[in-house]
Amino acid sequence: MNVKIKPFDNVKVRQAVNMAINKERIVKIINNRAVPANQPLPPSMPGYDKNYKGYSYDPEGAKKLLKDAGLQNGFETELYANNTDPNPRIAQAIQQDLAAIGIKANLKTLAQSAVIQAGGDGTAPMIWSGGMAWIADFPDPSDFYGPILGCGGAVQGGWNWSWYCNQELDKLGAAADAVTDPAKKAEREEMWRKIFIRIMDDAPWAPVFNELRFTMHSPRVKGDDSWFVDPVHIPVHYDEVYVAE
Repeated sequence: MNVKIKPFDNVKVRQAVNMAINKERIVKIINNRAVPANQPLPPSMPGYDKNYKGYSYDPEGAKKLLKDAGLQNGFETELYANNTDPNPRIAQAIQQDLAAIGIKANLKTLAQSAVIQAGGDGTAPMIWSGGMAWIADFPDPSDFYGPILGCGGAVQGGWNWSWYCNQELDKLGAAADAVTDPAKKAEREEMWRKIFIRIMDDAPWAPVFNELRFTMHSPRVKGDDSWFVDPVHIPVHYDEVYVAE
């Protein structure tokens, strides 16, 4: 949600959106190839808070938040999504969930490049980022903050499509990044954990799911398992796998 576009500048509206989305239903749409999400970090990432419950699916509670925000009659907005299946179907499910609490979200399913442009120039009120969501460049929580939630990414052409900028959290993130002593690994992860839970209090995102990917091969095909699960390298590292009879 673009926090610079009304009414998403109101935290209660953003929290209402979080409570309106039926994540379990969306996971079923993609044949359970995902797990519901409640925070920006995925479960395997250092700093993930396994005890955090997030915003439960609660349409009535969402309606109350909209009423508290002075929007008891709802409002109209736009939801951008890329036009590659299954993303239009997921966006339609979100559209239905939002309609149930009084938010009329007109869908704009476009080519991925057009959605990225709308996010980067700040004209999209809401974006379903499926099909172009974030994959860690390196296994550290900082990669899920600076480019996509930090102030440095909330610029023209940037990747912080919510345009969320919390200067205090930027300073805390810089302090966490400055911890380089391996003996303080747990301390550093705890610093990041607190940052991401603070972000969820402000609710610029409505995390929906973390994708599950599967790579299947015959038992005859051998090689280190890591060659088969790399989510980025396409095709598989054929030089590193072999057939054994």
